[in-house]
Amino acid sequence: MFDYPALRIAQISSQFEYEISDPGGQSLGRTTQVSGPKPRKGPLAMFGAGVGDARVVLQLFAADGTPAFFVDYQRGAPVAFVAPDGTVIGRYAEDRTSAAQQMAGQGALRRMMAAMAPAMCNILLDGADRPLCRLDWEMRLDSSQNDNRQWHVVGCSYTDMNGVQVAKLDVNEGFYKGKYDLQFFYQLPEPMRTLVLASPIAFDLTRS
Repeated sequence: MFDYPALRIAQISSQFEYEISDPGGQSLGRTTQVSGPKPRKGPLAMFGAGVGDARVVLQLFAADGTPAFFVDYQRGAPVAFVAPDGTVIGRYAEDRTSAAQQMAGQGALRRMMAAMAPAMCNILLDGADRPLCRLDWEMRLDSSQNDNRQWHVVGCSYTDMNGVQVAKLDVNEGFYKGKYDLQFFYQLPEPMRTLVLASPIAFDLTRS
């Protein structure tokens, strides 16, 4: 359905609306919210979605109307990806073990800098909660010269459980219109491809 070596996943409004497009900009699919409170609209979205701990469910449809999968998000829990028949495809979860290992392998200065940054590792699990892919986020401090400098996510490396990088993500965050350019390095098997494809939406929801 989304069988391209590169894809763009973009939030297209202050609502939980995302569009997947091919390298030429042609729309391949869109999400619609099917459950949960609606997020703040317009400029108010700068202060967060405002949905709190409520459960939010989105459904992705292909451009021809074919249902692809659901994205089921609630703060504090892994984000679940669910097939139209209700089967759990997999989950997007925190990977605190990898984050700790990454910190342990850094020098003292880098550990001090990284300690100020948000959690930097996630993991994709299949429907039986078996790990399939690790996500290592690249963080960068903004260029402002005051005391309000903030960390921003600028990219992500996807590595399978054999240590092979299978995809990368370039991140262009906005107040409520983030853009994510995903490049696959291999033809991935299912459900791994779907999980990688859906992970930018999960990432965006967890930061809303």
